[in-house]
Amino acid sequence: MDSVSDLVVTRVVAANRLRNSPVGITTYRKNRDRWAVALKVKGRTVYTVGGKEVVADSLHPVVMPKGCSYYWTCTDPGECFFIEFEAEGALDYFESFEISDPAPIVTAFSKIEKSLSAKRPYYKQECRYYLYEILFFLLKSAKKEPAHPHVLSVLKPAERYIMENYFDSTITNDFLAELCGISTVYFRKCFEAAHGVSPIRYLHNFRISKAKAILRSDYDSVEQVATSVGYNSIYHFSKMFRQYTGQSPSQYAKASR
Repeated sequence: MDSVSDLVVTRVVAANRLRNSPVGITTYRKNRDRWAVALKVKGRTVYTVGGKEVVADSLHPVVMPKGCSYYWTCTDPGECFFIEFEAEGALDYFESFEISDPAPIVTAFSKIEKSLSAKRPYYKQECRYYLYEILFFLLKSAKKEPAHPHVLSVLKPAERYIMENYFDSTITNDFLAELCGISTVYFRKCFEAAHGVSPIRYLHNFRISKAKAILRSDYDSVEQVATSVGYNSIYHFSKMFRQYTGQSPSQYAKASR
């Protein structure tokens, strides 16, 4: 098998969350008994496979093949999502992917986690479906072509506005497109080509990163945090935060302390 694209998933076994691994301790694992997709939602882990280092963090998920042996070291504490599964195929190396937004993986992981717990009559098929969603997302990310320099130049006004005014709750695609002097349809197409995500998803991702920084610092209330990053509703803020991190704002703040 040349890549993950040839995998045929037969069964999803588990969806696990590994939190706060000891930092700086190297552990050896011999002959992994199942396939796995690992996403380091927060923190950083370095895997050493066949003398090669593979870094895993929130923007670099890893597919681990069955039967491989490796060393792993947590260099930054946090939380890692593991989806363990059985599949037909063989691969003798870790396949790492670069993504611009972990939210699709976090969302699919949560659905797999719930389905495995509920065990509805069709849960096995449902889990395979969501795992294939993750694998397809990773493969699409790997094939992303770099945007043309002209496209990057055209998008600068929108990117600058988001960075400087992310707390503006009225930001829309139409407004950002107008800043760039192009139509909304063309703006969205250019933005997705450049960043791999839609403009609004990029905005949410930026807001959530700012919210995480505030939650690790001093704040009066979750409502204050929500307003500070551009959400008028605590419900909407909490929903988006959980979608992008797998935790509620309160859970994240507690874990960070």
